[in-house]
Amino acid sequence: MSFSRRRFLGMMGAGLLSTLPLRSRAVHANSKLPPVLIHHFDPAQTAVNDAVRSTMLTATDMSWLKGGQSVFVKVASNSYYAPPAVTSPAVLKGVINVLWEYGAGQVYVGDMSGAYFVRHLATRTDGSTRGVMQTNGLLQAAEEAGATVHCFEEVPFESAYIPGVPSVSNHSWGNELQVAEILDRVDHIVNLPRLGKHVLAGATLGLKNAVGYISDHSRMVLHRDAETFQQKIAEINAIPQLKDKMRLTMTLVDVALTTFGPDHGYDLKLDTPLIVASEDIVNHDQIALLLLLWGRQLTPSSEIANDPYFQSADYYNKSFVQEVWQQSAQTLPVFESLEANTAMTHINLAYYILRGGRPAEIRVIPTGLPLDERLTAILTGHPELNIVLEG
Repeated sequence: MSFSRRRFLGMMGAGLLSTLPLRSRAVHANSKLPPVLIHHFDPAQTAVNDAVRSTMLTATDMSWLKGGQSVFVKVASNSYYAPPAVTSPAVLKGVINVLWEYGAGQVYVGDMSGAYFVRHLATRTDGSTRGVMQTNGLLQAAEEAGATVHCFEEVPFESAYIPGVPSVSNHSWGNELQVAEILDRVDHIVNLPRLGKHVLAGATLGLKNAVGYISDHSRMVLHRDAETFQQKIAEINAIPQLKDKMRLTMTLVDVALTTFGPDHGYDLKLDTPLIVASEDIVNHDQIALLLLLWGRQLTPSSEIANDPYFQSADYYNKSFVQEVWQQSAQTLPVFESLEANTAMTHINLAYYILRGGRPAEIRVIPTGLPLDERLTAILTGHPELNIVLEG
């Protein structure tokens, strides 16, 4: 099922987006969301740890962190494959170091890997996120930086999850959303996704990283009820434990996964990496998505031609749900233009659900080396997205 601009507008006219409050459908001209930093650096001249520290402290003044408070650092450790299939260990170490420097009392790092690798059920637990992290390098990075690794399936099942209640009227989850209990216990969250395509979601960035918090049952519901797949991703991020505690989303792009995803595809290596960071997760994802599309411009055309997202996403999701949970899935929507502001992607829906509409402007602040001209063209080539590239 493909969604065009005409179909999106038609659904709005037919009232099929009634799960979103009416007030959320307009651009909020007076809204001022935090800017997005894009730091471009040469690792031969600047150590990654230094680049991460500089970007983090430019994106946030850290005033939210009081001495002795706890921080949960959410990584993407969905598989044992190397980055960009997972979060870069380098950015993880750099962020943990800054948190200790600014007085954190406890730093947790965690996730629960994808259902092909880990299942946490009432009767048994299959697989180990800790083992997955050991293979992909995130475990060593976290432990070397002094953080406590917290894998959700290591908590006994009866106490591992709490109800997740999105702060939006008529959300699509009903009472089926269960999230990791640690979200109730920590003071702050820092979100460290990767930059990648996703054969089901289109892209996997900051908002999509929240799927790691949810239980096996909720993951089944997300994929089975595929007609609201994108909306459900946005709504996970609207639970108070995430919406009120999220302090920073940051992605190190030294390698981007520009086709297929989430676990494999074309690895586009950048000689001079980028770091994308913002205190606003939706703004981060809007700009990160355009970086991903820029990366696809740099990807061999033969690799792009073999990307199965548009043609086969629904097939892959139906097969996944049947294989893992023995359930039948609804039809999964796909989008010809992920960047279109009328596409019902989780990024666009998150602006409505979390921010009450698209902002009047999205400020982008480049730092470090000049940006590639093709990236600049993409950032400035979508006036409907209200992006203002400073400098």
